[in-house]
Amino acid sequence: MRIIITVIWALALFVFTCSLNFQLLIQYHIVNFQFNPSPDWSELTKLDFQWYSSDWILRKIGHFIGFFILALLASDFGRRRTAFFWSVAYAALTEILQLFFFRGGRIYDVINDSLGILLAYLLCMILFRKSSRRTRR
Repeated sequence: MRIIITVIWALALFVFTCSLNFQLLIQYHIVNFQFNPSPDWSELTKLDFQWYSSDWILRKIGHFIGFFILALLASDFGRRRTAFFWSVAYAALTEILQLFFFRGGRIYDVINDSLGILLAYLLCMILFRKSSRRTRR
């Protein structure tokens, strides 16, 4: 069951990150994919931070939380450590795929996603360490 939930969550992340218009998706639940056969690879390296935009900040928080949740689900809450690496790989893949759907994939989003994954990892290690200490006593 965990695997099914993880796959569904990963697919939801794909829809959120690759749907053509995020606003239409959120406000009107319209999923719209348009394939771009010739993506602009320079989009990955753009540093277009928009700290003044609450919408941009909310999207970055969504990236962080979305991949935090993916890492928890994929790793079975820390029991499968390799899942954290696969989560980072999926974060990178979604950013690359965005370029093929007329969205702007960014390396800094991979870093943001990875920070959410790292927090999930650290949280699992702390909780796992505490639970393993209790079982040893």
